[in-house]
Amino acid sequence: MVRRIFVLFVACVALASCSSEGAHTALSPALVPFVLQKGGGAQWVQFGPNTPGFNFGPIVTGVDHNLWFLEENSDSLVRISMSGAVKVFPIGVSGVAMAVGSDGKFYVLSESTHVTQVTTKGALKTFTIPSSDTTQLGSDGIGPDGNVWFVEGSHIAKITPVGVITEFAYPDSSSVNCCGGVTTGSDGNVWFAHSGLNYIGKVNPTTGHITPFAVQAGCAPAAVVEAKDGNVWFACLQLSGMIGRVKPNGTVNMFTGGGAFNSNETEQFGARGPDGEPWFASGSSDVVFRVNTATQTITSFNPPLVSGERPDALSAGPDGNVWVDTVGGHVDVLVFNPMTVTPKSLTFTSTGLTKNVTVAENGVSAWTATSSNTAIATVAQGGMANVFKVTSVGVGTCKVTIADGAGNSVAVKVTVQ
Repeated sequence: MVRRIFVLFVACVALASCSSEGAHTALSPALVPFVLQKGGGAQWVQFGPNTPGFNFGPIVTGVDHNLWFLEENSDSLVRISMSGAVKVFPIGVSGVAMAVGSDGKFYVLSESTHVTQVTTKGALKTFTIPSSDTTQLGSDGIGPDGNVWFVEGSHIAKITPVGVITEFAYPDSSSVNCCGGVTTGSDGNVWFAHSGLNYIGKVNPTTGHITPFAVQAGCAPAAVVEAKDGNVWFACLQLSGMIGRVKPNGTVNMFTGGGAFNSNETEQFGARGPDGEPWFASGSSDVVFRVNTATQTITSFNPPLVSGERPDALSAGPDGNVWVDTVGGHVDVLVFNPMTVTPKSLTFTSTGLTKNVTVAENGVSAWTATSSNTAIATVAQGGMANVFKVTSVGVGTCKVTIADGAGNSVAVKVTVQ
């Protein structure tokens, strides 16, 4: 059975139905992140949010420039800041998919006949699917018509900004549920993956006419992503290492990506990365992977996981990095332009000497520096924002830590002889 496919769509939705104020719980800041230098111009920063449960699911970027994710065990929505501070909002449903509307509110799907709307303050509303069909799993669902498109068990549906829902039955009347993503193609149509019936569908947003395009037998496509090359990309749930591309004219091509991923707990969550390429979480293989649309190849990245943990969902963050949450209780950030500090260690032959430490990080213009023991060495801002002067004070060793305010830090070892 397909497990979860995350939804990230920007929509204008006006909802009417039962509403209530949702209580929220303020928690202490997340654990201090640690950095694993992975080489090749990327590194991981890890947070351990203090939440009631540890089964993290769909993750999206909110209009407040924080990341928000669903915690399924406690039926909660969780906000995490760029520095790792968290706040938990109980919402009373076990969400499996989530969207951010153009109104700044979150729309949570729970494999039921309704959608839960949550504000950034924790206020809740629900609305019901007219046909009583159940919402399913999907990805990026804003249509070219300005409506929200999402998958149901037997239909693909759209909801207008005033809350009117229109449903379109799949061409095959089989009872096999649709588990797959939704995206808007470069051709102005809505595209979706039907995992159960093994095809990629194109929907005319005006008429609702659906055109299916069969993919390789046994693939079970999911998590469709419209990439910077103008094509729709997907990964197979049940064919190890296979990715697919659908051109606007419906031509389907399959590629053996060579990534270490396979079967059901895989490729369930996809998103367009900050680089415009498709990214997928591969739970069963403990990796996230990026598709190079020009070469049709895959690059895998290994989050810093503990035993039994797996990546579950990912999103492009407002910081230009890829944020990955896990079944296991961590949020891992893949930093593409990591902070570098030169040199990594300083040795002084006596007290009263001064040496410079220089920091570089794309997109950042201010840093802080602290000494773990000012009786051994002090640190002060140099003539430029990225230069710090370290002065030897007493014999011994200490650390001078340079930080960027977003959770990244590098410690410089200081030895005074």
